Amino acid sequence: MLSRYRRFCRAEIAGVLLLALSCSTGLADDGCSGCASGGRTYASVFGGGGGSSISNVTQSGVALFADPPASIGPLRVQASGSSENRGVGLVGLQIGHEFGGAESDGFGLVPAMEFEGFYLTGTQKAHVEDLNTRLPDHSFDVTLPMDNWALLANVVINVQTPSRTFTPYFGGGIGTANISISGADSLQVSPPEAGVNHFNSGPNSSAWGFAAQAKVGLKLNLTDNLYVFGEYRYLYVSSTTYLFGSTVAPPPHVPTSNWSVQFNDMSHHLGVAGIGFRF
Repeated sequence: MLSRYRRFCRAEIAGVLLLALSCSTGLADDGCSGCASGGRTYASVFGGGGGSSISNVTQSGVALFADPPASIGPLRVQASGSSENRGVGLVGLQIGHEFGGAESDGFGLVPAMEFEGFYLTGTQKAHVEDLNTRLPDHSFDVTLPMDNWALLANVVINVQTPSRTFTPYFGGGIGTANISISGADSLQVSPPEAGVNHFNSGPNSSAWGFAAQAKVGLKLNLTDNLYVFGEYRYLYVSSTTYLFGSTVAPPPHVPTSNWSVQFNDMSHHLGVAGIGFRF
């Protein structure tokens, strides 16, 4: 089910980008009906929030049991599970350029290219279980406070209406995202080890991933230059891997290797509002 959902989301983003690019190319031709030459640059600031989830989280490491005298030997841990759907907040800014506009008072399509950067913050949580070890039940509760940056280049199609007051738009973009985790915590809940953070010697890590988004929204033109807008956007971030420190705890806890945590695809469903100015 999750793999079908991820394939659908990737296809949806690709379709929006292809449609937006084809519209942009078509409107740039000399034979474009209802379009004027020139265009306007704009800048905006925005903020909002929404929900974020990770399709799969895998924590990997080795518990270094002695051999001898324990006669157990190293225990390899590979615990997996999905994250909860958690809230995130964001703020950002963008700058872009609209390529022309409709000469008549009717409907028209106005393409734009824009670059934007935004900051997201939130905490992900996951319950991960190791089903292939010598222990009958081995599971962890993982807490991952995140501060993320996304940088994207977008193609946007504005739908000019006869009223000129409201401007619907849609588009999409690609870019990169930096996921920074500070103060990560992995608590073993079965067998229970209360108070031991398995990442305690190095709870911070970061990684870069590919990012893509699709968005649809509505602008309210307050004046010829000033506008406010609201939109829904879906942000996708590809698989990323993080390296945390080993577990340092007094006996009877055994030492461990460093821990690796892998995220599969991250999905963000976001509501955004902002204000912009055309130059």
